[in-house]
Amino acid sequence: MDLKRIISLVIIILISQLLGCTNSRSNENKAIATSFIKAWSSHNAEKLASLFSDDCLYEEVPSGRKFTNKQDIENYLKATLSGVPNSVFEIVSITGSDSTAVVEWIWKGTNTVGWPSLKIPATNKDFEVRGVSVMTIENNLIKKNSDYWDWNTFLTGIGIAKN
Repeated sequence: MDLKRIISLVIIILISQLLGCTNSRSNENKAIATSFIKAWSSHNAEKLASLFSDDCLYEEVPSGRKFTNKQDIENYLKATLSGVPNSVFEIVSITGSDSTAVVEWIWKGTNTVGWPSLKIPATNKDFEVRGVSVMTIENNLIKKNSDYWDWNTFLTGIGIAKN
């Protein structure tokens, strides 16, 4: 899904909510998105994986990495947070519809460990990265999630790249 389609989807969801076109399914999907961010913030890999369907796709758009099963999603959360053990995620906003949820979030932490597999050393720098997760939800499970955030903002924040 390209950026224009994501923006269009977000606008449609926002307009429908402003017009009062909400229902229980959209509220359920917003609750799933909230649980998704809470799992990241509490470092609960099992909880995160439990939110996904068996035939899921988790896409980290900035890196191009994709995960297609619950065990890989658990491993992804653990590997990502291993470099920043004090990671927290804050919810900025959430919108939902009958089959989607979009959550804007802020990831904060200190790069105290780094990611040797990515050749990113520990820098002991605090950082803050804004992002958006776009979810397709079926039968109260996330079928597809795409995370969008700026890789260069992240590298600058942890002290690897310069502005």
